Amino acid sequence: MAGHIEAARTKEAVYVRVAGLGNFNNAGPMREYCEKAFNDGIRNVIVDLAQCTGLDSTFMGTLMGFLGYGDGRHYSVTVVNATPSTMRAMSSLGLPKILHVKEDRIDFPDCKLTRLREGWQDKRRRTLLIRDAHVALMRADHENEARFGPFVEALVKEAREVLDCDEPPRDK
Repeated sequence: MAGHIEAARTKEAVYVRVAGLGNFNNAGPMREYCEKAFNDGIRNVIVDLAQCTGLDSTFMGTLMGFLGYGDGRHYSVTVVNATPSTMRAMSSLGLPKILHVKEDRIDFPDCKLTRLREGWQDKRRRTLLIRDAHVALMRADHENEARFGPFVEALVKEAREVLDCDEPPRDK
């Protein structure tokens, strides 16, 4: 059930290869990697799913979140080499309507991919990543609101509780 992400940057794009499952455990490190590249002016993410065995909603929502990255610039996400199972997963949440999904087999340029770390160290950041991903899915396709609305509400409540627990006690 494990998966990992390999990534590389060029002047034009971030290249991401998903091996095994693309899930909440490796979506966070991928998001951090891409956001650093965005801050350096890169606006394209190319995701290779040839070695991917499955995608969860957090991973897919993280990809959708790249399109609306918070600085107002235009970003592009292109998915290449999707397998039938990853295509089904993306289609079930409406991603092919918004992301560029290339049907032809595409090879990455010659660049050295680095394996990203896996997992999160803190519950707060993990909870916020999952919430942000599902909000992006709901914004992308209104059909996802019924599917994820109650889940996001619960995550917001959990995030508040986590944030409250992380704050130092206040003097009265």
